[in-house]
Amino acid sequence: MSDSPGGRRRASIHITRQRASRLYRLVRLLDERPRSRDEVLKGLTIGLRTFYRELDLLKRCGLKVQHKEKVYVLAAAAGRAEGRLPFPDPQLNFAEMAELARCECDAGRRLAALLASVTDQPADSPRPKRKARSR
Repeated sequence: MSDSPGGRRRASIHITRQRASRLYRLVRLLDERPRSRDEVLKGLTIGLRTFYRELDLLKRCGLKVQHKEKVYVLAAAAGRAEGRLPFPDPQLNFAEMAELARCECDAGRRLAALLASVTDQPADSPRPKRKARSR
């Protein structure tokens, strides 16, 4: 996700590919034009409970969806909104991560730092053996 105004990154949100796809489609749908709740439910083939969960997640991601005159409106442009949507774990292996981490861009530097945080850990020290409990 993109940086917040204070320069700090928001906590990552782990979601499934299906949910990521649904959030992306929701943002695109609302970017086209204001939609009623029923239009959104039908367009995404979701239920009412899922609709409100997705609106809550968008809010937690820093996206505003306004409800005016019985329609929902995306307060930001879709391109900006997509930069705030969570993405599912791509299930990369170490070699793929190292390859992407060599990219000279912000995302590459973030991946390099993440890779280093995993690979540059000191070896685990042996754990002391537990004492047997006496009964």
